[in-house]
Amino acid sequence: MKILRSIYNLAERFQFLPALMAVTLLGGAFGSESFTWRLGLALLSNFLLYSFAVLYKQIETAPYAAANPDRAPQNPIASGDVTMRSARMLAFLSALLALIFAVLLGFLNAAVCVLGILVAVSLSHHNLRLGNSALMRLDKYQPVLSVLFGLAGFLASAGKLNFIAILLAIFLLAVGILFASLTAEGAAHLLSKTMLVILLVFASGAAYMLFFDLKAIPAWVLLSIMLLAAVLTLLKRHYNPRQHRLPQIAFDSLAISTTVSLIISFLVHTFL
Repeated sequence: MKILRSIYNLAERFQFLPALMAVTLLGGAFGSESFTWRLGLALLSNFLLYSFAVLYKQIETAPYAAANPDRAPQNPIASGDVTMRSARMLAFLSALLALIFAVLLGFLNAAVCVLGILVAVSLSHHNLRLGNSALMRLDKYQPVLSVLFGLAGFLASAGKLNFIAILLAIFLLAVGILFASLTAEGAAHLLSKTMLVILLVFASGAAYMLFFDLKAIPAWVLLSIMLLAAVLTLLKRHYNPRQHRLPQIAFDSLAISTTVSLIISFLVHTFL
C-alpha cells in the first residue's frame, strides 16, 4: 500500500486525466465516429506519455525541492517517500510502454509519441529550463502536449493527417495557451491584450470550422458539453473548499464535460 501511495503522490494524483481524455477523445471523434480498440490504445499511450512527463519533472525538480523545506513535501523524491532510482525506473517504463503502444498504432502515432517524449524532457531538463515559463508548466496541461494527445487520438481513428487534423492542432494549441495564461499566477503580465485577442480569434475560427462548418461532431454533443460544463462550473464554484480561480474551474469542468459527452456519443453510435 505504501508503494502504491507513493506512486499516486509521485504522479500528482492524476489531476491531468480529465483533460488528457478530453483531447484524445476529441481527436478520435474528428477521425471517426466509432470507438475502436485503436482509440483505446491511443488513450493508454497518451496516459503513459503524460505520466512520464510528470515523473520526469519530479525527478528534475527533486534537488531544488530538497533544498527548500516548503517545497519538499510536494515532491515525494525530495521528501524521501520514493527513491530516485525507483522514480527513474518508473519514468523509463512509462516512456517505453507509451512508445510500444504507439508503435502498434502505426508510424505516425509512434512519431507523435517520440516527439512528446522529447517535448517532456525539454520542458523539465535542468540545463534547458524551457519549462520555467508559466505557459509551459505541466500542471497547466501544457499546450504542446495537449496538441500531441489530440493528434494521437485523431491518427488512431483516421490513420492519416489531413486538413481537419491541422485545424484541430490550431484549436488545441490556442485554447491550451489561453488556459495556461489565464490560470497561472500573474496572468495579466504573461500575454498582452493583443496576443490574447489573436489567440481568441484562432481558437474561435478553428472551432467554427470544426464544429459548425465541417460538422465533425453532432450538435447534440456540443450542446451537452456546453450545458454540462456550465452546471459543473457553478457547482464546483459554489462547493469548492479551496476556492480555485474561476478560469481553472471552468476549464476543468469543460474537460470533464467533453470527456463524458464524447463517451456517451461513442456508445450511442456503437450500440444504436
